Order: sequence, then structure tokens, then C-alpha cells
Amino acid sequence: MNLSLFIMLLAFFIVLNSLSSYEEAKTALVQRSVELAFSSSAQREDYSPSVTPDPVKSVKEGDAFERLEVLFQSEIVSFELTKSKSQGIMMIEVPYDKFSEAMLAVNQQDLTKTPSRLEARGNFFLPTLVSLLKTEIEGAATRMEIYLHTAENPAKVQNQAPRELKEVINDLGVFSARLNKQGIPQKLLNIGIAKGDPEFVNLVFRRYVPFSPIGVAP
Repeated sequence: MNLSLFIMLLAFFIVLNSLSSYEEAKTALVQRSVELAFSSSAQREDYSPSVTPDPVKSVKEGDAFERLEVLFQSEIVSFELTKSKSQGIMMIEVPYDKFSEAMLAVNQQDLTKTPSRLEARGNFFLPTLVSLLKTEIEGAATRMEIYLHTAENPAKVQNQAPRELKEVINDLGVFSARLNKQGIPQKLLNIGIAKGDPEFVNLVFRRYVPFSPIGVAP
């Protein structure tokens, strides 16, 4: 009797394990959120449309996070930012429509190559973003991670509404293609899908650390 009960329990947990799925993108977001939440140096800020710094001057000054922050203030304005310099992480939550509009705008110019504000015309989010990510500050470039959201677990959406998930995947592909065409190295970009509010995009910026098989970056 005891052996039969044990076998039944074992079979039950095997079935549970086979049905479960591990979402690396979602886990990474949660882990980084916890790191920032418990970091004594973490700063959380909300930006409103009244914040308008001089983009041409500011994107050329400060560290990578400060330059990226100015870019978002100038081009997207309404977003939520959390950063921890000690952890080397900055997270930005931005409305999807604003992010998409900034990424897909045509005839954009690079503010890092614009001499003065008088010559800053039109849109400049995408080329400036790529230039800031590629620029080595303190000996390293900055890695960007983009996470789009589905209202339910992506694995569940794949089973119940595959067309909806396909649309999200297509959007990620468009953003990735735009960044690649602009010249961002693949090593500085990661994209993923996680459960969350589809109206928002989560962006994670961190100092790029080259992979080393012995566990220590060169």
C-alpha cells in the first residue's frame, strides 16, 4: 500500500514537472527587479512631459546611464526609471506606443554627432541610442534588453492565442531589425517576451561583460 502511494505521488510530480515551463526572460526581469529593490543605492524616478533637458549637450556628458536617461527624457518623456549604479543596472518602463513611434520614425539623426541644438531637427532616438550603447564608457559598452509583454503567461498564449503571440514576436523582430540595421552589435542586444501589461515595454541596460568560459571576463 505504501509503495503504491509513493509511486502515485512520484508520477504526479513527474507530470507537474513536464507541464511546467521556465521563462528565462521573465525570471531575469524578476531577479533584476529584486536586486534593484533591495539595493541601498537604487533610485526610482517618474518623468512627466515637463522634463525637457538640452539633449545635444546632455547626451555628450556623464556616464552611460545619465546619457541614456537624457535621451529618453528628450524623445519619449513619459517613462518610469529605476537604476542602481552599484549593481550596474538601469531599468526603464515606457509606453509601448511611445517606444514604437520613437524606434520606427524615419529620417532620424544622431545627436552625438550634432554640433548644436539649433541643428537638431526632427527625430533622433534610434541612431543616438545605438551610438550611446556602442560608446565605451569606463572601458565597456552598454547592453540593452527589450521585453515585450503578453497579458498571460507566453506559454499559455502560445496554446490559446497563437496569433496574438505571433504579433508580439513580429514586433520584437521589427525592433531588432531596426537596431541591427542601425549598426548595433548583436552582443549588445537581447530581446524576450514576458507576462505583463502589453501597453508597456521593459528595457534593461547594463554594462556589457564579455563571456568567458572560465567565468571571469578578460
